[in-house]
Amino acid sequence: MKKYIEYCLLKILEIVFSLFSFRISRKIGMCIGGIAYLFDRQHRLIAKENLCAVFKDKKEQEVDRIIKRVYLNLGQSLAEFFYIPWVDREFVDRFVEIKGKEHMDSALAQGRGVINVIGHFGNWELINPIYSVLDYPLTAVAYPQNNRLTNEVINQYRTSSGAVVVTHREPYKNLVEILKNKGLLFLVADQDAGEHGIFVDFLGKQASTARGPAILASRTSAPIIITCLIRKRAGYQMTMSRPLELVKTDNWKEDVLINTRLWCKVLEDYIYQYPDQWFWLHRRWKTQPKKPKKTPPTFGE
Repeated sequence: MKKYIEYCLLKILEIVFSLFSFRISRKIGMCIGGIAYLFDRQHRLIAKENLCAVFKDKKEQEVDRIIKRVYLNLGQSLAEFFYIPWVDREFVDRFVEIKGKEHMDSALAQGRGVINVIGHFGNWELINPIYSVLDYPLTAVAYPQNNRLTNEVINQYRTSSGAVVVTHREPYKNLVEILKNKGLLFLVADQDAGEHGIFVDFLGKQASTARGPAILASRTSAPIIITCLIRKRAGYQMTMSRPLELVKTDNWKEDVLINTRLWCKVLEDYIYQYPDQWFWLHRRWKTQPKKPKKTPPTFGE
């Protein structure tokens, strides 16, 4: 029953946002974000805990202001999500300032494909349709929603721009094949990776982080680029980083660790600069390294 209610609410939002212009829809989205901020105490407290741990010098009032802006950003992003089918060249020319496109072009020209790491930052869902407008061959790896009904609706929007969406359970060899075919592989890799992740410093704390980008880069020699869609007043700035200078030695495990640190560093620089545009509502540091077992002392006879 709960899943059906979630599905109905999503369809109602779909209808509501279809009745209004893009500008008005975003204002409605901000109102929804503001209401969520008032009533979503559980995630508001998670965000506060995360922010206070990272920005120890910020006062409580400043942290609360950041959290409120996070909710407003998410509300706007919700409204914008339903606009994906209408993202075209006119939309990009009007609303999006693109920086670093030359980095993506030169990386793709190498013929090894590109691993594009993105985070839950700004409006990450709009990156796919914007890239489709720019005629990049796009495959996005996404985690499916627990609710099959809502997942189908979300994927319909994600693929409406021509992007191919596969799940995180996609066989590794298929991802390698995408890169070998000079494709652009999107990986959203900034959330807690659980016991399967690798521990690196992220925003000043050890965090379990996805190994996928670094492993794929090591195995295929495909370059890694980080893309962020930053909210700027009425529009956006989409930035594409330079391809990372990846380390490749005889020590494969060490290479994966170092290269994971590299892309994390680029992403966290954006978060430090625009803290109100990252998804602080997630328990990013939930998984912690296991403490080594203490060996009991031995006593001589």
